[in-house]
This record gives sequence, C-alpha cells and structure tokens, in this order.
Amino acid sequence: MKLKRLISNSKTMQYMKPQKTAAVLLIIALTVAILYYGSGFLIPLAFGILLAMIFHPLASWAEKKGMPRWASIGLSLFLFILALGILSGVMVMQTRSLVKDWPKIQEQLAEQQHKAEQFVIKNIGIASEERIQKAKDKLARQQSAIANMVGGFLGSLFSFFTGLIFALVYMVFIMLVQRRLIKAALDFVPKSGRNEAREVMHSARQTASEYLTGRLLLIGILALIYAIGFLIFGLQYAIPVALLAAALSIIPYIGNIIGGLFALMLGIATGGSTTLLLGIIGTMTLAQVLENNVLTPWIMSREVNLNPLATFATVIGFSLIWGVAGSVLAIPITGVAKKVFEHIEELKPVAFALGTGDGE
Repeated sequence: MKLKRLISNSKTMQYMKPQKTAAVLLIIALTVAILYYGSGFLIPLAFGILLAMIFHPLASWAEKKGMPRWASIGLSLFLFILALGILSGVMVMQTRSLVKDWPKIQEQLAEQQHKAEQFVIKNIGIASEERIQKAKDKLARQQSAIANMVGGFLGSLFSFFTGLIFALVYMVFIMLVQRRLIKAALDFVPKSGRNEAREVMHSARQTASEYLTGRLLLIGILALIYAIGFLIFGLQYAIPVALLAAALSIIPYIGNIIGGLFALMLGIATGGSTTLLLGIIGTMTLAQVLENNVLTPWIMSREVNLNPLATFATVIGFSLIWGVAGSVLAIPITGVAKKVFEHIEELKPVAFALGTGDGE
C-alpha cells in the first residue's frame, strides 16, 4: 500500500514539474513584455517610488515637528528642485564654453583624422588610390555609426530627464497616500506576519534611499578627482568634462567608458600631447581603482550587496528593456527585490544567488 502511494506521489511530482517550469517561463516572459511595452508608464513610476523612498525620512521628520503632510511633501519637492537647479546651473555654466567651441572641436578632430590617414598611407605604403578610398569610406562609415550611437544615447538621456517631471508628480502623489498604500499591502499578509512585512518595507526603503544618496556622493567625489587630474595635465574644458564623466558614472560599467572616451576625444581634438592622453587614461584608471576598492566599500558597504554577476546581468537586462533609465534603475530595483526575496521562503534561493558571501 505504501509502495503504491509512493509511486502515485512520484508520478504526481513528475507531472507537476513540467507544469511548474512552464508557469515560471510564462511569468518571466510576461514580466519582460510588460516592462518593455509599459516602459513609458513604468519608468517614471519607478523613479517616483525611489524618490519617495529617498525623501520619506525628511518628510517624516518634518511631520514630527508639527508640519502638515502637504507642507512636508512640498519641502521635499522644493529641496529636490533646488538641488537639481543648482546642479543644472553649474553644468550649464561650465559647459557653455564647450558647447560654443564644439564646431571648432569637430574641425580639429577632422584635421587629426586627416593627419592619421596621411600617416597610415605614408608609413604602411598603400599605393592604390582605390584602396585608399576604400579605407576612407570604411572610416567614414565607422564615424557615422559612432555618431548615430552617440545621438541615440543623447536622445535616451533627454527622454530620461524629461521623465523626471512625471517622476516628481508620482513622488508627490505616492507620498500623499503612502500610509494607505502600506495598509493595503499589509492587508495581503496574514496578521501573524505583518510585523515582519513592515520590517521588510522599512529595509527595502532604506536600501533604495541609501544606495541612491551614496551614489550621488560618489559622483561628487569622482568629479573632484577627474577635475584635479584633468587640470594637472592641462586638458581644455577640464571641469565640464569632469562633471560629465562623473555624472555618467551613475550608469554602471558603460558610463565610465563613455566618459573616458569623451575625455580622450577632446584631448586628441585639441592637439593634446602623449603626456596629456596618458594623463587622462591614468586619471580615469586611478579614479576607477579608488571607486571600486575604497569609495564603494566605504560609502555603500551595507547596501544592496549584489554579487558581480547579478549586478552585471541586471544592468544589461534592464538596459536592453528600458535603455539608459534601466541601467540607472537596475541595481536599486534588484537590491529592493533581494530584500523582499530574503523574507519569502520559496524565493530565498533567488536572494542567495543574487547576494554576496557564503550565506547566513
């Protein structure tokens, strides 16, 4: 009798396994489709939620001091807009000369390209005019591809900042009704687990808030390091380039590469010496070594705790779905999800796979 029951249970498990796998794959596919096709709505909403998490401590403190909720939210919004305005003003002031001289820089870059072509023709000995023209055509196509890539990136960046307006609207509304939202979420949890659910919400909010504030502090420190290095080696437009390169570092992996290439391009365009170009490379390398080995562990050691594979995979995945905004949101969203998974029995293995160390 026991043997029959064991065989029956085994058959049931074998039957359920393909169903479970198919259900998981279907959920993943639907999630990706919703994220992709709903990006216009979901990206500003995600930023709004993160901003609400960042300003929640300030708003709560203001309310405890006797300020009405609408006033505390208004204070948060005012401080954010003020900080954004100051940063934008500094960027505009510093990049004005760069934008004004951009046509001249393009001409200088074209001149350097022509010199490089002549050097190749002279030293490698390309005799055929047809081969010379083919080489020029290939180089022109590569330049066009790079220009299109940069244009697409800048277009995505513009859309990203435009979406911030909607994000601020979402932030205000979320902060206005956050208590109702929290109560509604807790209603889905059995009474015995509501205290733990509150702890999870607090931990998730703290993770997102401290990650983003820590990242902003890192950007400021990197801007200072870049500016000092570029000024020492005599790079023209050192301060605006340093600000841009540091701001791009909010995009993991890709941002630092783009910032470094832009600095090198300006160094070449302005006829920089080998010392200048090596100085730019050295400054960027030193900054990255300090960021990865000193600044990040010091400033953000308690946050997210994602392993390198999880970090890289989520950044690439979100970038493919949401573009530049996805690469910015990938780590805080995954970090928050990991905090939630740690408290759900069925998803603890996923949290362990995303995390660092040997587990608890």
